[in-house]
Amino acid sequence: MTVFIIVTIATMWLLMRGLSYSFEQLSSADVIELDKRQAPVEKAYVEKIDNFALQEFDIQQHLSHFVEADNYYNFKDEPALLVNPKVTTYDQNGVLNYILTSKRAHYLESGEVSFKGEVDISSSSGISHKMNTQELLVNTNTDNLLSRKEVTYLGENTKIISEGMTLQAKTDKMQLTGDTVIHQDSGQKVLTKDLHIDQSNQQKHYYSDNKTTYLSTENKIYAQGMDMQNQTTQLLGQVNILQNSGSTIDTKDLTVDQSNDVEIYKTDNSIHYQSSVADIRAQGMHYDAAQQKIQFTGGVVGQYD
Repeated sequence: MTVFIIVTIATMWLLMRGLSYSFEQLSSADVIELDKRQAPVEKAYVEKIDNFALQEFDIQQHLSHFVEADNYYNFKDEPALLVNPKVTTYDQNGVLNYILTSKRAHYLESGEVSFKGEVDISSSSGISHKMNTQELLVNTNTDNLLSRKEVTYLGENTKIISEGMTLQAKTDKMQLTGDTVIHQDSGQKVLTKDLHIDQSNQQKHYYSDNKTTYLSTENKIYAQGMDMQNQTTQLLGQVNILQNSGSTIDTKDLTVDQSNDVEIYKTDNSIHYQSSVADIRAQGMHYDAAQQKIQFTGGVVGQYD
């Protein structure tokens, strides 16, 4: 009898340990799943929905938004979390506007969707955008996209950092707002403000009407605005080039050609070159920045010390 009781107690103890271990594993798996997606694991969720889908309609009962996610987590005191969300927006005629995807987003009480981290944006016209941001809001009333926090926009051969972003659904044009820095893969930087991105011709077109500074290895170039497309940058208005040697070049409307791995500055406008030994005026210029060779053209007049 004593042996039977001992065996029974041991068996029950092992069973309880096994059940406890199973519950711990299930709980840990849930936490790991959330942690991989940067969810607030310190707070328990009150509701979870797998394969989440939500349709939203406008006043005319037309489909305006379709929100999908692998998982939906509802918290007591925080906005609901969407894991691997996909938001599709439609215009007033039910035609697709945008598709936005990311690893996470929050569904707010206002009905807005707030994306965080890397966000891919695709429009029905074939235009696409890729960016990283701390917050990207989808306005469910206007379909406009807005960020008031730092945005890193990933373009072709460029990475652009700005203080915010707006995208108007009707015009399909984006503006990176505030102070903006363009980092080119070739090493150059462009500093400007309120940069517009237009892809209406299926090519990225960047432009700004604000003061612009172009920084390369040997030169700093100051201009009144910029227009960049493909591998050509137009530095607009009055332009001042400051060389590392201390020499300066004053001109207008300078073209920076970066095609074929070169960096050529050229203009057909009047030139005023000043150095410690020379003062030169001309009607045009072809400047190979990599080779540091300048060709002045058209009625060149120089004075040398």
